[in-house]
Amino acid sequence: MSAAPPAELPSYLYLNERPHGGHAKQLDMIGAAGRVLDVGCSWGYLARELLKRGNSAVVGMELDPELGERAREVCEEVLIGDVEEQELTWEPGSFDAVLCGDVIEHLRDPEAFLRRLRPFLKPGGRLVVSTPNVANWSNRLALLAGNWRYTEVGIVAHTHFFLFTKKTLEETLIAAGYAIERFDFTAPVPGGWRPLEALAHRIARLRPSLLGYQFVVAARSQ
Repeated sequence: MSAAPPAELPSYLYLNERPHGGHAKQLDMIGAAGRVLDVGCSWGYLARELLKRGNSAVVGMELDPELGERAREVCEEVLIGDVEEQELTWEPGSFDAVLCGDVIEHLRDPEAFLRRLRPFLKPGGRLVVSTPNVANWSNRLALLAGNWRYTEVGIVAHTHFFLFTKKTLEETLIAAGYAIERFDFTAPVPGGWRPLEALAHRIARLRPSLLGYQFVVAARSQ
């Protein structure tokens, strides 16, 4: 578990330790579940944290070969390639939890992929998903101003094939065979000043479908 980050990666490929950030919420929802599948594991930064928190093993899936090879320093196994095209040969019920952190927005058919993962969860196993909120106030203002633009990173990054609102994310999870247990969100502020971010988070609780930037959801397989 001594893997160091590869040099010169984008900031979103490092652990975000803010208490109200998406990584903290994902790790909290997984807890010490046992054996975890980390879809989109990158170079293993979340896998390392999952093991530190008492999980017995982490298996990864990663598109980028260089990052996937680095993740093998931490993970029991890493499947490298397009997750929607991977042949999944695990035994049914192989995992206590599955983490899909900022993955489903990149998929061609998120519902089908989540449904395909379900048999590999133990009965009552937990799925944790995070994805951007396309209905965030900033996007609504951009639409009203006629200024909708795709970006390199962020909610409307050009690599995002599927965009979700709170309602459509809930519908997708239910259609894939999961029961939602906890629906949370992030409300980051520029600079990440923690007192201000805590305040923003409290305010966003008034209407997370509008003020939330990213959704983080825990669901059980049915």
